[in-house]
Amino acid sequence: MMTKKNKQDNEVYILGSEIKEKRKGLTTRVKWLILTICSLIILASLLFFFLTKEQAPEYYFEPEETTSESISITIDTISSPSKEGYIEVLSDTINDVPLLIYIPNGATMSLSLGMPDRSDSSILYAAMAADIRKDNQKIVGDFVLSGEQLSKGVAKKGFCAIQDKTVSIGVGEYTPLLEQVIANKGSFFRQYPLVQNGELVENKPKNKSIRRALAVRNEQVMMIESRNNESFHDFSQALIDIGVSDAIYLVGGNAFGWYHNKEGVLQEFGEELSDVPENISYITWHSK
Repeated sequence: MMTKKNKQDNEVYILGSEIKEKRKGLTTRVKWLILTICSLIILASLLFFFLTKEQAPEYYFEPEETTSESISITIDTISSPSKEGYIEVLSDTINDVPLLIYIPNGATMSLSLGMPDRSDSSILYAAMAADIRKDNQKIVGDFVLSGEQLSKGVAKKGFCAIQDKTVSIGVGEYTPLLEQVIANKGSFFRQYPLVQNGELVENKPKNKSIRRALAVRNEQVMMIESRNNESFHDFSQALIDIGVSDAIYLVGGNAFGWYHNKEGVLQEFGEELSDVPENISYITWHSK
């Protein structure tokens, strides 16, 4: 038979067990609460990082650690046997990549904003230069026209500087040529780098498209276009294989442009836009 003392002892034991269980449950809930709070803090930090991180913009015409290096070519060395300039067009195929090569003769290069006048017979070649954003149609990257800087940024690290009759092509987030161009009322734009000192430069976009380049081969500036849709990698490799030492991109795809061949016949490429963006830019080669 259970005595009164034993009964009290049992009651105390049971009460202690309940306290221990409550404390254990409380400790578990506290642990889960701390874990939940920590998880929320980590998620909030990740969300803040991705929201504040600069996102690559979607470009209007095509859906991209280096040191600054450039090569300068004086266009005045390009002579023409005839009185009027022209564009020599060559075709070549390298590693199953067919190319069209446009070589200016008796011409100088300039940068313009807006659609050039197609009826201007002095324009021997015209192709879109800098890209623009699809969302706000602003020019992508540093852009200088006649010494006035109209846009800033290094989303694309390739660049072209034009001062008088000298064209410089290079790669780098910073280049002293930008300040020189502004001081000397020259022009400057940025694009994807393709080839630097004979080495291929990789770019982020992996899609295939008609590709165009402003390139230097044997110290001569020229434009090169793929006849088929190509990746950046294959196009850049083809440029190297035909002897290009340096090259940056020109807007490819269906971007509209034209040239006059040796016979003076106007040839067009791409598709003409019915609604031309305000900030569209072109490189143009003019008769001297």
